[in-house]
Amino acid sequence: MKSTHTPVLIKEVVDALHLRSGMTVVDATFGGGGHSKEILKRIRPGGTLIALDQDEMAFESCKDLKRENEENARMMCVRESFSQIRNILGQMHMSEVDAVIADLGLSSDQIENRERGFSFQVDAKLDMRMDQRKTMTAERIVNDFSQEMLEEIFRKYGEERYARKIAEGIVTARKRKSLTSTMELVAVIERSVPERYKHQRIHFATRSFQSLRIAVNKEDTSLEIFLQEALTTVRRGGRLAVITFHSGEDRTVKQFFRANAGGCICPKEVPVCQCEGKRRLAILTKKPVRPTEAEIAQNPRSRSAKLRVAEKV
Repeated sequence: MKSTHTPVLIKEVVDALHLRSGMTVVDATFGGGGHSKEILKRIRPGGTLIALDQDEMAFESCKDLKRENEENARMMCVRESFSQIRNILGQMHMSEVDAVIADLGLSSDQIENRERGFSFQVDAKLDMRMDQRKTMTAERIVNDFSQEMLEEIFRKYGEERYARKIAEGIVTARKRKSLTSTMELVAVIERSVPERYKHQRIHFATRSFQSLRIAVNKEDTSLEIFLQEALTTVRRGGRLAVITFHSGEDRTVKQFFRANAGGCICPKEVPVCQCEGKRRLAILTKKPVRPTEAEIAQNPRSRSAKLRVAEKV
């Protein structure tokens, strides 16, 4: 299956991971495989790449890449969420790896697939599942969740300023007819926001669709689990790199890196420090690495990408 996806910050990722032959690396979000291809080139000979993705289409693309590289590098494809990284490595009898990369953006393959419902620019079913083995969909959320729950989703995951109006609009619209398509939802959002909001640089439905996708896939919880699990699997001196595409994700990664870069990281409810205040990470990117103007011109979808990198100490 040929991927149309263009990986973001590819040179920056490869440099940040400090890749060398013989390394064992986890690409925790295979997607279109762009990062994996470059990683494979740099860990030969003797290297191992473990690629994870819960998306069936990405998993099939991963298997294609594996077949192409069977003679040059060891590669394993696993259809599973990146939040399961430690369990997956445990099943492979691996305790540590040299580097982990996670790109939290949607691939172009997912966005452009009409059946997936990720895009507000084509008419499709309101699906938005990363893992189509799951049962929760965007259609279920917009038709079954209360107005208060919808407002919270839009406000929390999209920082949508018109969260209440959009939630009200959805509840009103679904009383007449269930919302089943992306274009029906776009029409409701359009009716719910002020005219001036429809002519911003970012499309007026962007934040709402982003919010629903995060809620459908429980991306916030999965990211928090992944960061904790990835930290335990990267060896001392190994590196963890994460690419985010919106402020909520970036904030989560930044706070996790900072929390583990010094001092006690025990929960507030623990009266006595159990972690002994050990420093576990050295932050290598004081500010997130952003795409160059040249990359943005070539790949406009990269414009909001932010790369943060830390080394385990």
